[in-house]
Amino acid sequence: MGKFIIVLVGPSGSGKTSLGSELTKAGYPKLVTTTTRSKRPGEQEGEDYYFRAASELEADDFVEQTVYNNHMYGLTKAEVQEALAHHDIVHVSLDRNGVHALSRQYPDIAVTCFITISEEEMARRMAKRGDSPRKINERISFCREIGELTPPQETDYVIENNHFQQAVNELLAMIDQLK
Repeated sequence: MGKFIIVLVGPSGSGKTSLGSELTKAGYPKLVTTTTRSKRPGEQEGEDYYFRAASELEADDFVEQTVYNNHMYGLTKAEVQEALAHHDIVHVSLDRNGVHALSRQYPDIAVTCFITISEEEMARRMAKRGDSPRKINERISFCREIGELTPPQETDYVIENNHFQQAVNELLAMIDQLK
């Protein structure tokens, strides 16, 4: 069996994090990204993120990185190499730019899975977590504008996540096909 990095990408509220948790439970470890932001209550070093000062990091330590709210987030080459030294299949959730970078760096082993949901389901999930109708409409419009609702060109699989357990089953079946 070869080595694979399962890359989950999709719009806000698509369920990437929840699906990633299911992959971890199934024995496929998560690649942990690094951030310069402070740890939030309940977050664990090495589980949620690696928390580092910007002065500790070099640009070429990273496969991909992005800045969000004045904090850097990124996946280090060392994290990928360490995980693949011990596991055949690992997973990570990235944004579109992260998908492009990871696919360039690891073209033979990056398997990109676009997680999609209907706009109606996205709105329902955002409302369930307490977002206002105005914020929901703004977020969906923003997703449309930036193309977040369509798969990146590197996409290998598309999984619709309107029904969570069905999406989990499809994702695990896809991984079984890779083995």
